Amino acid sequence: MSTFRSELIIEENPTKINKEAKIMSLGSGFSSMMAQNLRQYGLDVISNPFGRIYNPISLFQHIELLGKHTELDASLLTEYEGNWNHFQYNFLRRQASEGELMENIKKQVDTMQERFKKQEFLMINLGTAYVFRHLESKKVVANCHKAPQEQFEKELLTPDKILEAFRHIYPQLNHIKNIIFVLSPVMHTKDTITLNCVSKSVLRVAIHQIVNEFPEVKYFPAYELQISDLRDYRFYERDLLQPNDLAIEYITSKFNEAYFEPKLLEAASKMDDILQTLNNLPYNPQSRDYVFEVNQAISKLKQLDNFLDPRKAVEQLESRLKRE
Repeated sequence: MSTFRSELIIEENPTKINKEAKIMSLGSGFSSMMAQNLRQYGLDVISNPFGRIYNPISLFQHIELLGKHTELDASLLTEYEGNWNHFQYNFLRRQASEGELMENIKKQVDTMQERFKKQEFLMINLGTAYVFRHLESKKVVANCHKAPQEQFEKELLTPDKILEAFRHIYPQLNHIKNIIFVLSPVMHTKDTITLNCVSKSVLRVAIHQIVNEFPEVKYFPAYELQISDLRDYRFYERDLLQPNDLAIEYITSKFNEAYFEPKLLEAASKMDDILQTLNNLPYNPQSRDYVFEVNQAISKLKQLDNFLDPRKAVEQLESRLKRE
């Protein structure tokens, strides 16, 4: 019988994620989706401690910052309507003064530097090859923070520039044995659809060059899973730009199959089944049967404790019983 889609088969990673693994997921918005997949199983994941970063230059600068002490560049502070931010960071919560902002950035950097020393898995998610360069400082910014457009120049990176930037930070990554690049499947149509394709192509070539030069660096093909494997607008949100929940579930399941150790993968599958069965039950908080099933689910989740951390899922179910 003829097949109706081109399924992408992913090789298993030789080093597996287990319950004790420490993972950091950095980059564009899709990196947060990847992190949420891991977090639902109670894994120890840090996601975008300095905000979402879409271009590789700014992202690599943050990784370098985590690996060694670097003084913050006060010349890149910016103020808009009484709120302060920094061009190299993308915090969602702006600060009321320069001092408050600098102090909070320093605290976050210090905390993340300690965490970075313990990393086992680093996921680097790239979103766009377009960058904005601050004309006065000549530096690429992570976010323009609503500063006047004339302060910046937009440019398209080349694969060689991205490769060179990664070479520069690589010495800071010697202690991390599992570095995984991901190309975000989210479309950036502000650059137009055609230029989005150019941008993604630049990033994909750059990642290909990095993986070839550094054999221990891996590539997880989230982009190809969305574009070439699923290949249908049924798997996008209503904006037709972002993968929908079904697509994210498919992509992350492929990641889990390739990177989870067998016992964790089995436990994660059991957790999914337990919660799915519960969600399929008719919601009746007054029903003894319903309360019984929730308690049964809690008991089954706790039995998975040796292979993953079910505490968050258990707490959510327990709070459901309290409300009921």
